[in-house]
Amino acid sequence: MSKPIPKDKGIDKTLTVMKEGYEYISNRTKKFNSDVFETRVLGGKRAVIISGKEAAELFYDNDKIERKGTLPPRVVKTLFGKGAIHTTTGKVHLDRKSLFMSLMTENNLEYLRKLTRTFWYQNTERMQLMGKVNVYKESIILLTKVGFRWAGVTEKPEKIEQHAMDMDKMIDSFGSVGTAYKGYREAKKARARVEDFLEKQIIATRKGKIHPEVGTALHSFSHWRDFQGNYMDSRLAAVDLMNVIRPLVAINRFVAYGVLALHEFPGERERVAADDNNYAYKFTQELRRYFPFVPFLPAKAKVDIDFQGYSIPQDTMIVLDIFGTLHREDLWQDPERFYPDRFDNWDGSPFDLIPQGGGDYHTNHRCAGEWMTIIIMEETMKYFAREITYDVPAQDFTVDRTKLPGRVKSGMEIENVRLNFDRTL
Repeated sequence: MSKPIPKDKGIDKTLTVMKEGYEYISNRTKKFNSDVFETRVLGGKRAVIISGKEAAELFYDNDKIERKGTLPPRVVKTLFGKGAIHTTTGKVHLDRKSLFMSLMTENNLEYLRKLTRTFWYQNTERMQLMGKVNVYKESIILLTKVGFRWAGVTEKPEKIEQHAMDMDKMIDSFGSVGTAYKGYREAKKARARVEDFLEKQIIATRKGKIHPEVGTALHSFSHWRDFQGNYMDSRLAAVDLMNVIRPLVAINRFVAYGVLALHEFPGERERVAADDNNYAYKFTQELRRYFPFVPFLPAKAKVDIDFQGYSIPQDTMIVLDIFGTLHREDLWQDPERFYPDRFDNWDGSPFDLIPQGGGDYHTNHRCAGEWMTIIIMEETMKYFAREITYDVPAQDFTVDRTKLPGRVKSGMEIENVRLNFDRTL
């Protein structure tokens, strides 16, 4: 006989979720002393919340869980796009995912590393001329340049900033789920502008008017055929192409977190600069674990499920606690301590370090860009720790876990940027 699932009582808790943000689930799992509880969201729909490593193993079991039709419409229309790979399942998902994964070659990833290193170094003079630099905002623009160049997309320099701001609006739209957020329409318009631009690039590539290098995202998405031998619709190709570039722009949050960590945690700047024993890698992984990024992810039961003695009927909405799983004492010793060396002994499990999804890259919904995130962050953190010095003025360093999506409140400001190079030797 199954156990009764603890309930967070109420007709619709969506506003409560948005009010408590990243802490909503952990507040309830502590209250109920349970990794499973039930709530109602998005118009009163029943949802079963699950947390922890076992929960992630269940969530990424393709025989028991499916994701098609589970993302809130607003998130689809602004963040991911109509028909995006995130909304697919089964053979279609595996087919499209193979396209994304085909971009993750050793040479392509090494090129991304070189681009990141080069663009930051070349950006030093711009930051010096600015005086005060908002790291969050500056990273949006720079990472858009990196993403476009890596993907084979060409654009006039004066227009790149608009594309960068548009993609940031899409990412911020995650905080509008279930609310009358006035920026929702602006986020939709922002997505349409970037999709229009990328669709023109797809069409021009197919017509032979532009010639992106073989192996770039633009070339691959333009010429790819599905398992039935059909080209992807040009608009859908633009949607998926953006879902290669946009996640790179979203890394700006981790960049701001990283510069904050270099400032706030004693000794971290020196350790990242030295990079002994792959310390920049460990620092990056700890940033992804420690700071808020993705709070939770929805799916639904494909079949009747028994989980930890609880019965979850077929078609029930299931929500995986991402942020809470990254802060569990049974998975991470002293989880509220920022401690990169914890990754010396990490076993590489695909079900505990899940800031960008879990499971297998090829068959599950784990983000194909996770490797790209790590590479960009390693090079970016080494740049800020090793290549430049700067002053940090008084500001609000708060990272409010009740706000979605997470960010440093001030954006992380620095000033008086200088090259870290002794010319007297």
